Amino acid sequence: MATVANSAGEKRVQQKQKGIYLTPTGLLMEGDLASVRFTFPFCGVNERYGDFASTPMPARIRCTMKMLIASALLALFVIGLWSVIRARQNRSMSGSSANASSAYLGLRNLALQSPLTEVPNAKAVKSGEPFAVLMDWGIPAGTATIAAFADGTASVYLSNGGGFLGGGQAHESIRNAAMKTVEIAGEMKPLMQPTTTYPLPQRGQVTFYVRTDGGVLTATALEDDLRSHRSPLYKLGDSAQTIVTEYRLTQEQK
Repeated sequence: MATVANSAGEKRVQQKQKGIYLTPTGLLMEGDLASVRFTFPFCGVNERYGDFASTPMPARIRCTMKMLIASALLALFVIGLWSVIRARQNRSMSGSSANASSAYLGLRNLALQSPLTEVPNAKAVKSGEPFAVLMDWGIPAGTATIAAFADGTASVYLSNGGGFLGGGQAHESIRNAAMKTVEIAGEMKPLMQPTTTYPLPQRGQVTFYVRTDGGVLTATALEDDLRSHRSPLYKLGDSAQTIVTEYRLTQEQK
């Protein structure tokens, strides 16, 4: 409050200018300070004279919790979606692997157990002599089976899918390799034992199955021993490998 003298010598009292305070509810109240306060409901940020200030601790905690919950829900959604996609891919891959394995086992069983009447030229072979040879080879990807028949038919089956069929009819080199393999199998008979079961070899092992009109003979050797010729069966292994080599050469010529 201040005193002012006028020309007549009178004194007037000048009152202090009161400010206006705007409350959050919109009501005007008298006071010495004018301010506007806005509250943002999501994060509780307040504005005063254009400056952003932090809200009291409880409001900040509520904001943080909301953000954490939202982030967690989003993360769970992404993980769930990824799991569904991954499961579908695994089912598809499992189905493909199962189909390949089934086809492989079917071809192998035909070569091992089909009746003599269904094997070409089997009856033309001298009694007791081989008319078919199978070499099962345990490789990192599964099993490779090389089948050779006395008429020159030769095939390669892969347990993970694929292989070679019919090359003996189209290529003389493959046909000769197959007949040579059957011939060498006759020399290996004393090193083999009769069998009525046909298990697949372990990785790094090679199992031979020799079919005759009197039954199936078998013998197993380590791949390293065949490669280094420490095993007496190495000649049979080398001959079967020649079939694979001839197939590869014919593919390269195409």
